Amino acid sequence: MSEAKERILQLLPAEGWEAMFEDEDNVGVVCFALVESTDEEGAVSSAVRPMAAIGDAIEFCDDYPNYLGLTRGEEDWDEEEEDEEEEEEEE
Repeated sequence: MSEAKERILQLLPAEGWEAMFEDEDNVGVVCFALVESTDEEGAVSSAVRPMAAIGDAIEFCDDYPNYLGLTRGEEDWDEEEEDEEEEEEEE
């Protein structure tokens, strides 16, 4: 058996996304990381994981036990809805 490993394959921008934490304010997500994981038995899997500036470091949000999930920031969501309404009116 070998030790479990994680490797970031790609970073994607996460503009407008926020991470929700129990009993904490939402935190802006810096990026989404495509992560390849290899477990102790050598099985490989991949996942897209959110990352945020927590303290002095950029860390995986889902590593924290009080992580609840993701939400879109209100301001960005409203802008997208307005853009869609404008496009529908033009048609």
